[in-house]
Amino acid sequence: MTFKFFIQTYLIKCLISFFFQPTHLLIPKFVQVSLVENFCQKQLLFLIMWSVSSNQFKEVIIIGNGPSAILLSFMLDGNWPYYDPIEPHPNEELHCRLTSFLDYELKEGDENDESLGDDKNVNIWNKSLVQSDLAYLCSGLTGRSLNPVSILFDTLQHPDADFGSNLSSTLTWKHHVKKKIDHLVIGQGVPGGAWATMSNSNDILTISLKKWMQLPGLNEDFDQRANNRVTLNKMAKYYHGYVEQQGLSKYFKNKSIVSKIKYNEEKGLWEVIGCQKDAGYFQYITPNVVLATGIYEIPNRLEVKGEDLPFVIKTSKEYEKLLNSDLINNITDPIMIVGAGLRAADAIILARSKRIPVVHVFRKHPNDPSHVFNHLSEKTYPEYFKVFQKMKSKIQSSGYKAYSMHAVSHIDERQQVVLQSLSLSNFGSSQTIIKVSFVVTLIGMKPNLDFIQPQELRDSLVYRPGQPINNQNNLIKIDPYTHQCVGVKGLYAIGPLVGDNFVRFVQGGALAILSHIWKKNLLK
Repeated sequence: MTFKFFIQTYLIKCLISFFFQPTHLLIPKFVQVSLVENFCQKQLLFLIMWSVSSNQFKEVIIIGNGPSAILLSFMLDGNWPYYDPIEPHPNEELHCRLTSFLDYELKEGDENDESLGDDKNVNIWNKSLVQSDLAYLCSGLTGRSLNPVSILFDTLQHPDADFGSNLSSTLTWKHHVKKKIDHLVIGQGVPGGAWATMSNSNDILTISLKKWMQLPGLNEDFDQRANNRVTLNKMAKYYHGYVEQQGLSKYFKNKSIVSKIKYNEEKGLWEVIGCQKDAGYFQYITPNVVLATGIYEIPNRLEVKGEDLPFVIKTSKEYEKLLNSDLINNITDPIMIVGAGLRAADAIILARSKRIPVVHVFRKHPNDPSHVFNHLSEKTYPEYFKVFQKMKSKIQSSGYKAYSMHAVSHIDERQQVVLQSLSLSNFGSSQTIIKVSFVVTLIGMKPNLDFIQPQELRDSLVYRPGQPINNQNNLIKIDPYTHQCVGVKGLYAIGPLVGDNFVRFVQGGALAILSHIWKKNLLK
């Protein structure tokens, strides 16, 4: 062991202790005083970056490896979006805003920037959206996202998409080697997040059209099916392949679980601790953490007696395993499916495709305008339209029975389910007992953010502090133009955690985060 190595190792312990356990410094007291009094935060951060190996310090750590994390990694790798005014955006006001900050000429020093490639030989629109005033560009735009930068990016990537337009994207991408930001993406499985768990779903189609599901730089020519929708397993393979084809694999730490992140407010750094399968414990230090976990980790519960019995299934993945097993070969009693969302509809479609009888239980009236099916056209989503017609008893089927305005009251070991009527005329008095083979509860899921410490910080991140996070009325509260969590420096959120449930919208969140981190780095 060299003397230099010994000193560096000792300094690592001292500096980590200084940042995260300042009352237990390993450095002699007279040196402690000198450090505290004479070194500013930036100097200490520089020492950490010099002393700690690159495997321990990362400029950005992304927790989760779904589409939002994948695209953010793509952008952090130096891939920046630019507005291309050659084919002006149909929104003339937006076009004027975009062109008002663009620079036709190369910036000083760009002629020596090899990362520009052939672009340095021609006049280019060289100001990226990353460098722009996103709040200014977002002004006046409306769309199907809660987040303005998500609307901006989607407006540029898919012009007038919600009006049936098939216009090409108004964005171009340039790769800048010198603008790469070192980062790490930590995910529980292989790249793709929740999509990776759908790799065996050969029969279920995506809700979004294929052109809205794809990421920049890789346009896959999927088979033409059902109005350009794609099977879930093909999209799972697409996202996994995207990471490899874009050269991002070096940033991904797969099959890993983050057990704890802790923020040192005084020093402005996060400590990220976890474990990787077959590799063991890991620990990183970073000024920026991005929450990209999605919301599909913990199934919502019915909160009734018997819901933990072995014949009660709570996820689509478990349900698909059941349908592909020998257990269904001799089913005589129906499968009870609880829920009124798209996953419940998928479960009904799969069961009926195998001629399995279905009992469908849901709380709402069939004509309730809040049903998600009311927003889906018959032409684009014929299979969901058919299920909805069955729910409203407009289509009769010998293998399907709907119990609208009912709730599960009790499940017993004899595989009997007690239903309670929720209609005003029968509320509290009418019960129905049904013998079933299995119960499938598909009533939504929620994220697991227990790794955020302390609990007070975790509870404060949402709009209703202390209440469980959900994607309907209690999302993580962020700055709309940076996606940084309100009141928490260096913590960002993206995707379903902030209400962007569709791939076409998560891309704007990635732009907002990259723009903010890049501008912060400029100030350093």
